[in-house]
Amino acid sequence: MDIRKINTLSRIKEGFISVLDTKKLSECTTNDIVDSAEVSKKTFYNYYQNKRELLHEIEDDLLHGLQQALELDREELEKVNRIPDAGEIQQLASVAFNKTLAFCNENKHFLSNLLSSNGDMQFYQMIVKLANDEFDARVPYLFGDIDIEKADGKAPLPFSFIRTLYINTIVNLLMLWGEDPDALSINEIKSMAGLIQAKSPIELIQIYKSYAN
Repeated sequence: MDIRKINTLSRIKEGFISVLDTKKLSECTTNDIVDSAEVSKKTFYNYYQNKRELLHEIEDDLLHGLQQALELDREELEKVNRIPDAGEIQQLASVAFNKTLAFCNENKHFLSNLLSSNGDMQFYQMIVKLANDEFDARVPYLFGDIDIEKADGKAPLPFSFIRTLYINTIVNLLMLWGEDPDALSINEIKSMAGLIQAKSPIELIQIYKSYAN
């Protein structure tokens, strides 16, 4: 692709996302985008029919990149060749989220704005769907083979509820980081991801209290 085209597309995308710093997606207009990107309307329409087409391209690229990063991180779990205990799961966060967090950091402006109250709720739902699929793919490497159909008839919690708790905790952690990405380093986020995977809320409170005393 021509370097000028790449630069123009990059400016349009960044311009669109920058509008979401101050405006809701529903209120964002083509005029807002071209003004922010500092391109003409003619240039915008050379590449996109409307803001919705631009939004879909941005979101598709982010989801594809995030999926690739998650798959690469999962390969590190496959190398463990045993079922890790809780302590090991906590330590494995440094590799289990390495590529994923690097991708999120590289695209933090896009992700934080699209997942903010100004952004696209459907994109949040697509992120959760991707995370659910990835969780199911990681279960054998983290917890071994589980007969979900058999267990769901007897267990006090259905597996879907456990999955939701796990996914929401991780996704919400990333969203909090996105709101203030400079407040925590990637290594600190990895450490937190490890803790919330391996510790119950009660244990996390006890850890917190130990620093407050």
